[in-house]
Amino acid sequence: MKSIDNSRPHSVFFISDYTDLGSAETIRKILHEATILGLLEKAGHGIYIKPKISRFGNVPIPLEKIAREIAERDKSEILPTGSTAANLIGLSTQVPMNLSYITTGSTRSIKIGERKISFRHASPKNFAVKGRVIPLLIQGIREIGENNVSGAAYEAIRLFIDRQQDPYLHEDLHLAPVWIQKIIKKVMPQ
Repeated sequence: MKSIDNSRPHSVFFISDYTDLGSAETIRKILHEATILGLLEKAGHGIYIKPKISRFGNVPIPLEKIAREIAERDKSEILPTGSTAANLIGLSTQVPMNLSYITTGSTRSIKIGERKISFRHASPKNFAVKGRVIPLLIQGIREIGENNVSGAAYEAIRLFIDRQQDPYLHEDLHLAPVWIQKIIKKVMPQ
């Protein structure tokens, strides 16, 4: 309880964080008690969050934070895919209700309230890059499809590359499929 009290709002807790203090069932009961006292909220199976309260009420935790915490706990890498990646790049203005990631860990879905985080195990080749821009561009461009890359999409890709300032951009580009390389090269700084 002391670690919960001393933690920051939106801290994520897992039952596995405390297994050195007792059995999983004992820890589950203590975390459940903390939810009854209002110190924690249960976000999903074995996942608890310290609430963040503003003057307008409870501030929901970003699902991205939960996904990163799960990856850290599992000692795996994750990379946004699909509509999640397209939104982060600016290729889509729709904010996805459910987040999707590829991972070096196991394939699974985690329900957080009415939303879902999906992890799909992917080949290590997807994580063989040094930077973070090219893999995200690959996933986002793949989501919208080759035939849907227009002037607005090229501009979104160019702005994303400019904002990220990735020193490995040129080095990582060869790992992208050829059709995606052609799209990126049209807007990439020389």
